[in-house]
Amino acid sequence: NENVLNVFIYASYGSRIKNCVDVLNLAPEEALKRIKEVDKARDAYHLKYAKYLPNDMNHIHVMLDSGTLGVEGTAEAIVNVAKKKFSIE
Repeated sequence: NENVLNVFIYASYGSRIKNCVDVLNLAPEEALKRIKEVDKARDAYHLKYAKYLPNDMNHIHVMLDSGTLGVEGTAEAIVNVAKKKFSIE
C-alpha cells in the first residue's frame, strides 16, 4: 500500500536490558526473561494477523536501532522518513 510506512524498531539485548533495568526497575535476569517472553508473544501475534514475522525485511521500509538513536532520535528519524515518503514539509 503506497500510503503505509512500515518501520521496524530494534535494539540489542544489552540496550533492551538496560532500558528495563533503568525504566522498569527490573533485575537484569528478570528483564531478559520478560524481553524473550514479549518477543515470542509479539512474533506469534504478528504471524497470526499479518501472516509474517515483524522483522521480515520483505515488508519493512525502514529499520532503526533505538539502542543507537535513543527514543527521541528514533522518533525524529521516523518523522523525517515519513515526511520524505509522503512529500510533507
